[in-house]
Amino acid sequence: MTTSKRALIPTFAALRFATGAAAWLAPTKTAHLLGLGSKHQQPFTTQLFGSRELTLALAITDSASPQLRHRALQLGLLVDALDVVAAAGGIRRGTLSTRAAVLTGGGAALFAGLGLAALTSPR
Repeated sequence: MTTSKRALIPTFAALRFATGAAAWLAPTKTAHLLGLGSKHQQPFTTQLFGSRELTLALAITDSASPQLRHRALQLGLLVDALDVVAAAGGIRRGTLSTRAAVLTGGGAALFAGLGLAALTSPR
């Protein structure tokens, strides 16, 4: 591996981690910083969520790489657990309706259960 590639991967990972941490620790400020404060941006925000789901779906269906599938299931479980926590936080802060919390948090809980079942089932 070249020196530039060795530097690129940790830098890329750090940027993704910082973005995710900022979105989690200060979601309102991060949304404002990114310009996602109005209903007009809602389709874009939903598409961001959709991109993650599509990526995880493709990774878990990759039959050529059992390691990728296993890792995608693990990462999907983490994402789904965080989504459940986010839905509960939205209810607590009053920024998410009960209906939205049930649909998003409940869907994430269902996905977490399915992911856990897939991870723990015999291959």
